[in-house]
Amino acid sequence: MLVFASALAFVGMALAEYATGQHWSRGLRVLGVVGAFTATSLLLDLAGSRRDRILLPTVALLTSLGVILVSRIDGYLASKQILWVVVGCGALIATYYLLEPVSSLANWKYLAGAGALLLMVVTIIFAPEKNGARLWLSFAGRFSFQPSEVAKLLMVIFLAGYVAEKGPLLRQVGGRRGVSLWQARYLAPMLIMVLLCLGLFVGQRDLGTAALFFGLFVTMLYLATGHPTHAVVSLLLFVGGVALAYQHYPHLARRFSAWLDPWSSLTGAGYQPAQALFALAEGGVGGAGLGLLPVTPRNLPAASTDMIFAVLGQDLGLAGSVAVLLLFALLVVAGCRIAWLARDPFDAALAAGLTAMFALQAFIIVGGVLRVIPLTGLPLPLVSYGGTSMLINCLALGLLLAISREESLLRPEQTG
Repeated sequence: MLVFASALAFVGMALAEYATGQHWSRGLRVLGVVGAFTATSLLLDLAGSRRDRILLPTVALLTSLGVILVSRIDGYLASKQILWVVVGCGALIATYYLLEPVSSLANWKYLAGAGALLLMVVTIIFAPEKNGARLWLSFAGRFSFQPSEVAKLLMVIFLAGYVAEKGPLLRQVGGRRGVSLWQARYLAPMLIMVLLCLGLFVGQRDLGTAALFFGLFVTMLYLATGHPTHAVVSLLLFVGGVALAYQHYPHLARRFSAWLDPWSSLTGAGYQPAQALFALAEGGVGGAGLGLLPVTPRNLPAASTDMIFAVLGQDLGLAGSVAVLLLFALLVVAGCRIAWLARDPFDAALAAGLTAMFALQAFIIVGGVLRVIPLTGLPLPLVSYGGTSMLINCLALGLLLAISREESLLRPEQTG
């Protein structure tokens, strides 16, 4: 499958470079992405071949496509993204080999939760405001990163550790007899995460990250208790917080108005979502072709990050968009399989949380482009440009692969 990914990536990159007026040979640089994943696969197999065999090729295809799309927008950004892919693969390998067993992370769950909280507080205090939100921290004007990307991984580790430790007690909360105050104390740390989501929403004015954190909380809460009532109540609380923020923060009100009716503010907040719809319409069913239609910050703002799915729809059409969504579905199925087969409670909860992280983030950004939900500032995992996002995603994949390795070693080899 990696060989297929290599051929597909080279052909796609060559076509994109040719369409944008560059020599087709510049397409060879995308082989650096597939080469990094191929080398990663070979190095992981040095510890034995009994691990998940679906995740890595799927991720290689998604990442290669992302580099191709970024390249047709900005060649310099594509070169930087390739470098981050190589760094991310190195982090993946290090995670796979150095973190054994994965369940040892459970001992650091409260530190991980505190670290996520600290990162978000620092972001609220020190991050400059851009487009109405506080998302990035920079050092000396040269290096910048998005703390929320690191915080989401730390939050998954905290939630997985807490669910694994308190799972039997959490499952006693609720049910036919309701919830007593004595039982509710087990939910307190997780309920604090809901308040944290709302605080993040208000402080950073970042709808996407707040929705992602809330989705992770609801997923882990349902896995821990098995009671959908808790998830519904949490959803109502979050919707109430969003309604209050809508009334008090003009930036968020403009985003919601642009979501409901982008055509009434085409020169303002509605411009970006409207241009995304135009790009998807231009792609039609089969796409306009890689790089054949110009994409600039003027005709599609944030094309390499928030709007990468719109560029995908324009170039490859409905067929290509569905193919990418199927690749994400394959990634989610592989992650769910790893979680299902895991015997250690923490491993199972962590695999489920990491899989939910990929699925929710993909849904939030794709749903925003398609106007299913309000548009947010999240990158499409593995596809959008972003060094911090790529590094954290590779770390998450390293954890998933390490869990699959440990569970494979516990099962006897099947023969016949």
